[in-house]
Amino acid sequence: MARVSRKSLLHGLSGKLGGLVLRQVGGRTIASAAEGPGPRAPRSPRQQAHLDRMYRAQLYAKAQLLDPIAKARYATGIDARRTSAYTVAIADYMHSPRITALDVAAYRGQAGDPLLIGATDDFAVAAVRVRCCAATGAVLAAGPAVRQASGQWLFRAPHAHPLAPGTVLTVEAEDYPGNVAAHTHTF
Repeated sequence: MARVSRKSLLHGLSGKLGGLVLRQVGGRTIASAAEGPGPRAPRSPRQQAHLDRMYRAQLYAKAQLLDPIAKARYATGIDARRTSAYTVAIADYMHSPRITALDVAAYRGQAGDPLLIGATDDFAVAAVRVRCCAATGAVLAAGPAVRQASGQWLFRAPHAHPLAPGTVLTVEAEDYPGNVAAHTHTF
């Protein structure tokens, strides 16, 4: 620890300057050596899980940049916040899609009955799948939904099937990295 004279340029300063810490004590400036970094506290399981997920997101983004089609797809998402295809791909990996609406009003289990689905993602929803199961677990109808010009997804029942009480309709939305959001509706 050293005292700084009143004529020094350092007099009156406080804070860290290189390897020195300057502080004011009783109207005098005291200089001392800065302490080195101490031992790190261990990460919590939640912190470690987030770091692991971020690492996987970086690996995913690097792999997408090697594929010209995927790179061009992610380049369309560049904006003021996400300034490269790489950052768009990382953000896409980190955020799962959401199912925002499920319109079952016209779905009665007859062939061709429509089921309208609203699904969003921070980048894009790659696919929407629908599965209708009886209360026993037997699959009654299943298949992909088709994106409409309105942005909604449309599923049509491939064939007639019963909609008895307890029938469960499961809708899954998936984005390009493979994140899945699921929503169920019980009749």
